[in-house]
Amino acid sequence: MRAGPFISQLCLLLLVADCPGASDFNTFLKPLFSDHCITCHGEKKTKGKVNLKELRTAKQFLAKPGLIKEMIEAIDARDMPPEDEPELDEKIREKLLVTLRGMLREATEDAEVKSMPIRRLNRFQYNNAVRDLFQMKRAVFSLPEKLMTRQDHYLQAIHGKMPDRVNVACKSLDGSGGLKGVDAYPKDLRAAHGFDNQADQLSLSPLHLDTFLKLSVSILESPDFNPGTVGVWKDFFAAPATGEDLKGELAKRLQPFLEQAFRNAVEAATLKRYTDYAATRITQGLPFAEAMKKVASAVLSSPLFLYRHEALAKDQPYHLASRLSFFLWGSSPDAELLRLAGRGALSTPENLDRTIDRMLADPKIERFLDAFPAQWMQLENVLAVTPDPKQHRLFSLDEKHPASLHMVLEPLLLFDAVFVEDRPVIELIAPTFGYQSDFLKTWYGDELKPREEDLQKAIEDNENRKKRIVELGLALDKKEKELGSFIEPIRKRLLAERATAAEVLDPVDLRPVAAWEFEGDLKSSVGSFPLKKHGAATFREGMVVLNGSYLQSPPLPFELRAKSLEAWFLLKDLNQRGGGVMGIQGPGDFFDTIVLGERKPRHWISGSNGFSRTNDFADSQPEKRQDEMIHLVMTYQPDGLITLYRNGEVYGKPYKKPLATFPQGKSSVLFGLRHLPPGGGKHLSVRIDKARLYDRALSEKEVAEAARGNQLFVSNKELLAALSPEQRKAKGQLEKQLKDSRNALKRAPKPVDANKLKGEAQKRFDNAMRNKMRSQVFERTPTSDPRYGGIITNAGMLSMTSGPRRTHPIARGAWIIEVILNDPPPPPPNDVPPLDEDAGAKTMTIREQFAVHRKHPDCAGCHAKLDPLGFALENFGVTGRWRDRYENGRDVDPSGILLRRHAFDGVVRFKASLVKEEKRFARAFIAHLLRFALSRELRPADALAVDAIVQETEKEGFRLKSLIREVIRSDVFLRSG
Repeated sequence: MRAGPFISQLCLLLLVADCPGASDFNTFLKPLFSDHCITCHGEKKTKGKVNLKELRTAKQFLAKPGLIKEMIEAIDARDMPPEDEPELDEKIREKLLVTLRGMLREATEDAEVKSMPIRRLNRFQYNNAVRDLFQMKRAVFSLPEKLMTRQDHYLQAIHGKMPDRVNVACKSLDGSGGLKGVDAYPKDLRAAHGFDNQADQLSLSPLHLDTFLKLSVSILESPDFNPGTVGVWKDFFAAPATGEDLKGELAKRLQPFLEQAFRNAVEAATLKRYTDYAATRITQGLPFAEAMKKVASAVLSSPLFLYRHEALAKDQPYHLASRLSFFLWGSSPDAELLRLAGRGALSTPENLDRTIDRMLADPKIERFLDAFPAQWMQLENVLAVTPDPKQHRLFSLDEKHPASLHMVLEPLLLFDAVFVEDRPVIELIAPTFGYQSDFLKTWYGDELKPREEDLQKAIEDNENRKKRIVELGLALDKKEKELGSFIEPIRKRLLAERATAAEVLDPVDLRPVAAWEFEGDLKSSVGSFPLKKHGAATFREGMVVLNGSYLQSPPLPFELRAKSLEAWFLLKDLNQRGGGVMGIQGPGDFFDTIVLGERKPRHWISGSNGFSRTNDFADSQPEKRQDEMIHLVMTYQPDGLITLYRNGEVYGKPYKKPLATFPQGKSSVLFGLRHLPPGGGKHLSVRIDKARLYDRALSEKEVAEAARGNQLFVSNKELLAALSPEQRKAKGQLEKQLKDSRNALKRAPKPVDANKLKGEAQKRFDNAMRNKMRSQVFERTPTSDPRYGGIITNAGMLSMTSGPRRTHPIARGAWIIEVILNDPPPPPPNDVPPLDEDAGAKTMTIREQFAVHRKHPDCAGCHAKLDPLGFALENFGVTGRWRDRYENGRDVDPSGILLRRHAFDGVVRFKASLVKEEKRFARAFIAHLLRFALSRELRPADALAVDAIVQETEKEGFRLKSLIREVIRSDVFLRSG
């Protein structure tokens, strides 16, 4: 913990002393420590591990620059004096800060500059350095830490303006990129409150060396490492013309290659060693390109490539070149940087400024934008967000494109825009615009469900469908009645004439729904049910001849229940085992067929392949070969009873099985089907004269009359023969109108159940959301709602600082105090129990739960700083969507005070308060930037460098590129250490 009480007392006492600097230590500070601070820092207690009793001289006090720096930060952040002490007068507070900064300068001005420790390249830097060394057109291996892939080249905007529409994607989860057969080494650890380029985290063990050796070999041997992907292939790997001086050519190629790889001038002995190695392999018979690959692999495995070190003062210009290139390009210096370093001219103000401008405009600046902002904002955590799928179903609606892939891009695109347009960094907090996809716009501003007006319109459309179907049905009935009225008198007359001739007293019109008369075609004279041929079928003597083939109707528009199937046929050349004459096929292999055979008794069978309905008709007899016409009828009663009639008489005993499933639209009529029950045959030779399908079960009388030739049915052929030409024309027109009416009814959209309608609306909404989640288009969008926008109030940051089921105000507060204010809190004490998230959740707000938690004395100090920052964002739920109330109905309370001076009642005024602290944010941002640039934690003396950069850039409004330039121009960056 910090030396809080000590700093509080010190502040109050310095008010009285009015000490200008270290020379007044004995006069003012020492007595004040003794009178007011020793109780907590030197007697029985040493809070914050600070013992002021040991500070007896000014020399001892100045020997603790870290303590002085901590005092400055605590006073500047208004952490001290504590809340229970009176606040400092603002003028005295400013004078105190000036005095302490002067003491810090005195304490650090003669401090020995520590050289940077040796450290290896991190994974991102290694990938870039290899790409640049070989001028490759693709990544070496997959880099999930690269959170944004830019499909456009907007970073090189000529007029310093981002386009209004960009195409970007996050590919961190798909593992794409890299050379075939090349796997990256493990991801580098992030330093505490830092970056993955920090020197103290980048060690290199013997195991690492072995890994790098294998990695270098896999790169050079990858099939993707070829002339098409390697830009230096012609100049480095391609064999020279025969007759040239081999060693001279090798040295010519290797010198610039080694200089870039080792980031320094190459000694003659080193160049000779690599040249001799290549020449030896070539003279031993290894092809030139393969020999150069061996050399390149050795270079990539060399500590001179893998390590960054700044041990020798004579190499300082080259070290500066490396610091510049790894800061802005995440890679080794290019030829121009090495040339300036070799001349010792890189650090001159003119050359340095020209170099900075060149590097900021180079396409490789993308690597700075890939590394710094994502790590500064800790955005890799967004991809690990897993909200409760029951509460947040849409977050992972598309598993390969979760919402997090859009969320992580929004703050990165804003940072890109601030860089490209060189805007003040305060616009990262409260911008006037942002880049959002259609998905994010929906996520922020929509209820994430089908719109009520759309659903209501769908319901109205559904009702209109019902009305339309009724209208079409009435129109169809009308046309059917018109046609019936036209032909019914003629039909009755023909039936009466036929009944008189056959002496039938009570004729009945059977009215089949389909009637086939086989006289050269397979069309039905009644209904639209043409039969389709499967195999050979011919026409002979007014019949269709089937021999090992069959006919099949289209799917019938009604269920085959309470129906009758009738056929007249003649058996010819029946094989010993026969086959199916006629039947019905339902879904799949479900059949009911009539089968003829000779060998075994009871060969009349009705059944289904593979189903238990297969059954012999009791008392049926073998069919003898004959040439007479056979009349066959199979009837289905509504209760499932099946009766078979042969030549007008019941054949065998009717049997009853569970109702067969022959549903509408999935059943058809078959003739001549080859049926293969156990013992059945393979072929059936049959001639079919005519066939009919009825929409009811025929009675025994109707069957008997039909078998005796009393058709009780007027065919279309007979009807047409009885009509005059004018009547035929009128009948044709009515039939066409009737057909059109049927087709209109068939094509009419069918109404759906109300619940299904809602389900379809949800399905359409989900599909629209999936399409949005897969989009890569982001558009410049004005910040019309001040609640949203910026790097704080975006769904990515708000989601990654939440748990699966509730928000985490402490995590959000810690993020703000660490990222925005650069004042990371200490870890919580080990003896403090974690917050019970479920305790009181049904009735209490999160603020009330934390009020109980912060009663612990060791927690109160940090919570006093963190809680207001986190609760300011409580109106945003787990996934960054706005809410006014918790699930238990309690109102959200986002009020608080920032830095003990800015009261706010919600996130809008909270962000406005942060904007008022622009200078504080700029100082924090510069410290982060300097830490990233130096690849190490900042030291007490670096605080003075940060102050100098703040002072220099304030006049430019803290524009991003000016901050970068001043970090580079700072003495701490230019000198070693």
